[in-house]
Amino acid sequence: MMLSAQSILDFPVPQATHVVTARDAILYALSVGYGTDGPDDNKTLKYVYERDLVTAPTLANIVAHPGPWMKDAGVDWARLVHSEHRLTIHRPVPLDVPLISRSRVLSVVDRGVEKGVFVSFERLIATADSDEPIATIVQTNACRGDGGCGSAGSAPEPLPKVPDREPDLEFNIDIPDNAALLYRLNGDLNPLHVDPQAAGRSGFDRPILHGLCSFGYAGYAIVAAIDPSMASGLSAIAARFSAPIFPGETITVQMWRNDAEIRFRGLVASRGATILDNGIARLS
Repeated sequence: MMLSAQSILDFPVPQATHVVTARDAILYALSVGYGTDGPDDNKTLKYVYERDLVTAPTLANIVAHPGPWMKDAGVDWARLVHSEHRLTIHRPVPLDVPLISRSRVLSVVDRGVEKGVFVSFERLIATADSDEPIATIVQTNACRGDGGCGSAGSAPEPLPKVPDREPDLEFNIDIPDNAALLYRLNGDLNPLHVDPQAAGRSGFDRPILHGLCSFGYAGYAIVAAIDPSMASGLSAIAARFSAPIFPGETITVQMWRNDAEIRFRGLVASRGATILDNGIARLS
């Protein structure tokens, strides 16, 4: 069947189930910056030690993911990149509880044959037995090889730009050289992030970091900068992936605070690149 906006909009994204274990939660936390200073880092020990374990706020991003369904929908998988992500946290991800996700495509926005198409879809995560909401995720993918297929549905409202003034806070994060090798163990096995040949076929000169890995690091940085005790959490976080980041680089997260609302962006100063933009988060 020929790819069209309507065929993408109507594609039955599969449901997915997941039981998150303590090991899953600890692996995720380690892969996005928690526990960097080892067991002496008491403020983050609760995220990486099974005794009184607390799940990282952004853990829901890897829970009950429906897998590479857009490949099955017919898009050019090698040229697909994650372009925007929005996470609303209804409650912390519970451990050892069956969870289920239900997804639907919200919109297909065609930018033209040479510019590609943006596809947004929503994923609702809940407990399988009682249907208690855990998180709502809206993800937008840039399908760079599928422009010209038309538009359909209603796109999410644009994320607001960060303020036009000096940031209130900055927090630097050193991304380890093996960050993508570790993060992929959370379930995203796309070779774009580990295989130089696959990265080359996607138009990059070397493997790039998972967008959701940098997103998780940003979530960690926001809480660490505002509450060094790491006692606070997040109720929502969203951002645009505006440029790739490579393992081994340093992200500077700039933040503008208005009570519980945080606007942010992520920079790689060594390249003069903005890798996360239009960021907005809310403290819980």
